[in-house]
Amino acid sequence: MTTTAQRDELATAILALLWETTDHQISREIAHLADITADTDDDGSHAAPPGLVMPSGGCITTRVVATARGHQGVSEAMRVAVWPTAEGDDPAFVVTRSDSDRTLPVALTDVQPEVTEHLRHQVNDFIAAIIAQMVADLDVKMQRTYIRESQGDLAEYTED
Repeated sequence: MTTTAQRDELATAILALLWETTDHQISREIAHLADITADTDDDGSHAAPPGLVMPSGGCITTRVVATARGHQGVSEAMRVAVWPTAEGDDPAFVVTRSDSDRTLPVALTDVQPEVTEHLRHQVNDFIAAIIAQMVADLDVKMQRTYIRESQGDLAEYTED
């Protein structure tokens, strides 16, 4: 069994792995398309999802924003959070993302005493899906902006 302080440290280590993986996955094409920024922003308004608990140090969350370089004001944002589970070691943590119901359960044995290759592969797939969805959503917003700018807001569709 782990202490609360150890669980907080492990949750922070999981978040670090998420960002290390993200950094490796952002290709030149994506970097050319958009500026991608991430920051930790616990404003105190986050609540733990059912079955998960708030870490003692506060919510371990990061907000990611992709801003289109060619279209002013076009951006896509999402948030990733790492939550300890209320009970048990399998999973001991759950990674959530704000734009989806998809989660990544993390077993204690995959992060302690060190991060396993199994977890690295799971995180790789999780991050790939996040980046693909953000780029697709950003592309749709850029297309809508382009059509409105080039055709005088005569797009055949709306955002709904």
